[in-house]
Amino acid sequence: MIWCLLRAILIYCLLLLNVSPVVCDSKPPFEIKVFTQLIQPGSIAYLSLNSQVPLSRIECSFLDRNALFFKSPDTFSWKALIGVDLETSPGDYLLTGTIWTVNGHSIAIQKAIRIRSKKFTIQRIRVNQKYVTLSPKNSERAIKEAQKLEAIWKKITPERIWKDSFVRPLSSRLTSGFGRRRIVNGETRSPHSGVDLKAKRGTSIKATNAGKVVLAEHLFFAGKTVVLDHGLGLYTVYAHCSKMMVKVGQTVALGEIIGKVGSTGRVTGPHLHWACRLGGSRVNPMNLTGINFFN
Repeated sequence: MIWCLLRAILIYCLLLLNVSPVVCDSKPPFEIKVFTQLIQPGSIAYLSLNSQVPLSRIECSFLDRNALFFKSPDTFSWKALIGVDLETSPGDYLLTGTIWTVNGHSIAIQKAIRIRSKKFTIQRIRVNQKYVTLSPKNSERAIKEAQKLEAIWKKITPERIWKDSFVRPLSSRLTSGFGRRRIVNGETRSPHSGVDLKAKRGTSIKATNAGKVVLAEHLFFAGKTVVLDHGLGLYTVYAHCSKMMVKVGQTVALGEIIGKVGSTGRVTGPHLHWACRLGGSRVNPMNLTGINFFN
């Protein structure tokens, strides 16, 4: 009752001063949704931004990396895939950025995203030291190849190349999961940044989606390796091939055969090491196949 009286007095005073009352609407002209139910280290978060007005562009960042949105034909609905690196600490993080309307107006956006904790398998093994210590020549080669791959991850194709949902490159079981920590002779090694799929030598490897071949090369650790650029900072990796059936610069379609399973590189038997980089983050490639891009 008192509030209504005070409100009436305020409006009356504004009318006397010939000032129109300002109506505050706390609801922004857009909505951000996170489709991924559980986001953990190594996850791929699938987001949408729905606007009441058509947008011309969106610039966002999350975890100090660019979050690249792709638009629907009507420019009212935009979506993004965001990678959470496998060594990200759990906690609440902010997606921040700016959206621009087709009329040139800019609006700041912010969305809190929670990253839950995840425990990865730890494997402890002991082997003859000669199998883990590289010669100066091999060490130099491995370092150069790692630098070459890092340069690839930093290149962002601004448009989306993939079109439909992703598929697995092989129909086989996992023999080594994503994020496994290996301690060799008491020394901690880099975590397993992909998954290993069991298969016989010569089994055909499919492209998990449309993409452009940016690497087809025999690497020291990974052996004969194919890397596909799917656009917007998304890359998939196919390692230890016995045969590579594509060349750099070639565009491949979803499901196209790009190589054959083998055991090249530093491995003990034939299998496919399948990995994924998103915005430079090491993420579980298995998460790709669970995203429904029609949401």
